[in-house]
Amino acid sequence: MNIKYRQLKAFLLAVETRSFTRAADELGVTQPSFTALIRDLEKVLDIRLFDRTTRSLVLTRAGGEFRDRIQRPIADLDEAYRSMADLAAVRRGAIVIGVLPSTALTLVPPTLGKLRLLHPALQVQVIEAHNDELIGMLRINQVEFALATVLDAAPDLDFKPLLQDGFVAAFPSGHPASEHAALTWNDLVPYDLILLSRGSSARSQFERAVSLDNGPSGQRVDVTNMTTAVLLAKQGLGVAVLPRLALPALHLEDLSWRPVQDGSAQRTIGLIHRKDREMSPAGSAFFQVLRGVAHELRQVEAGGAPR
Repeated sequence: MNIKYRQLKAFLLAVETRSFTRAADELGVTQPSFTALIRDLEKVLDIRLFDRTTRSLVLTRAGGEFRDRIQRPIADLDEAYRSMADLAAVRRGAIVIGVLPSTALTLVPPTLGKLRLLHPALQVQVIEAHNDELIGMLRINQVEFALATVLDAAPDLDFKPLLQDGFVAAFPSGHPASEHAALTWNDLVPYDLILLSRGSSARSQFERAVSLDNGPSGQRVDVTNMTTAVLLAKQGLGVAVLPRLALPALHLEDLSWRPVQDGSAQRTIGLIHRKDREMSPAGSAFFQVLRGVAHELRQVEAGGAPR
């Protein structure tokens, strides 16, 4: 049996309007085409659905039973179509994104602000975590995508680069590090350091770059939060190693900073998602706005000179 949705929709419109002419107008077809739809449906069912005269259109008993059986399924199908259309047009939807703390302070707030103006019904959940944890969450589908960096080969992941970032060393005025115009990782080894905890890209890149036999090293303080690192540095407890991207939000008053200029002190931040998962319409909308925000940030980032 080959019954088409358009035939069923035509039948229900005829029932609702009690007129082939009005039903044809609502369906957007000519009356002869509409009549052919009903005739074809009756042929497939092998039963008459309407008693029709020039003045009236009345359901047969079989037509009434058919109406009762298909009204709810067709209404559900129409609602499913509208729901999918809303998702495709981002009139509704939800996304879960994982973000680096540095991007949570800089890229994410303006992106969500602009996204709200464009798609006010879109629900966004933001999970903030260090880089290694974000990659892990992405691989087990806890997040749709991650705003992070890729430090190791990841053939299962797709990476869309957004901007370049680096690391800086922040310290109180008068610290010996201030004698340098720029620093290397190995320059930092003798100093007491305040490092973001393992799993962060800052910590990973530092530990990969620093030689184990590079002479005496200072004390190391592990922290989870960049704000904590700044406060400890202000107390003279060490040099804080921080992402340059986050500096505008970290209130570095009373601190000086220098860039770490090793090639290994650079990272590319981008949007990462699984290659075997298609990005949702809501996710694509987020990415389009995010890309614009990253472009604006790249245009102004050259203005931050060391102090």
